[in-house]
Amino acid sequence: MEKVLFDIYLAEAEINANSNIFSSDSARKQEFLNSVLKKHKITEAVLDTSLFWYSGHLDKYYKINTNVKMRFTQMADNLRRQEVATTKKSIIAEGSGFVLPVDNERFLLRITDLPNNVHTFKADTFLNRYGGKYELQFNILGVSASLNPVVTLCVQCIDTVFVKRDTISRNGLFTFSVDIPQQKQAKTLYGSIHFPDIRSGMGIFIQDFTLFHSYSFQQPLSISQPTK
Repeated sequence: MEKVLFDIYLAEAEINANSNIFSSDSARKQEFLNSVLKKHKITEAVLDTSLFWYSGHLDKYYKINTNVKMRFTQMADNLRRQEVATTKKSIIAEGSGFVLPVDNERFLLRITDLPNNVHTFKADTFLNRYGGKYELQFNILGVSASLNPVVTLCVQCIDTVFVKRDTISRNGLFTFSVDIPQQKQAKTLYGSIHFPDIRSGMGIFIQDFTLFHSYSFQQPLSISQPTK
């Protein structure tokens, strides 16, 4: 039953994602759902009978749905990890930039971990690069309607600091970037995640925390200073 429900929910998600196609073609929608039943070698009548039986055994039905939810969470997590890994490989393979080292790529933030409601981060390297785009990317879980973290990303150059802010309004993949003019030489990259309103028991999980630097132009050559 768990396998059947998983595939049915997956099919329904596909239908909802393509509502412009299925809403005007009920026959196609039914055929799509029937393909799930055919895969598990059952009929709609058998499914209805099973669901009726589980209506009288809600403890078993609850356990099945909990397992289905865990499978969806794991699948979504794997897809996001593949997306992040693909982005990293693409940047490195194309020679269009590089991944900046960070202290932690995966961590849990609780109220005790947030002095002044703020989590800070920085690239664990000295940049010494001209221009380009500095990007922050991570997956986040724990965001709610009453908890909208504010992300600040700063690029410290020799004579100025470029700052950009954005609000995280949903769970999932979050990306954010700051563009630096070609004539500007970046030195350090740092930032923060601020939680305006946090409560006891709050837990924010962040994974695949990554900082990138990408560019589409040739970096200026370094000029050695004469020895004195």
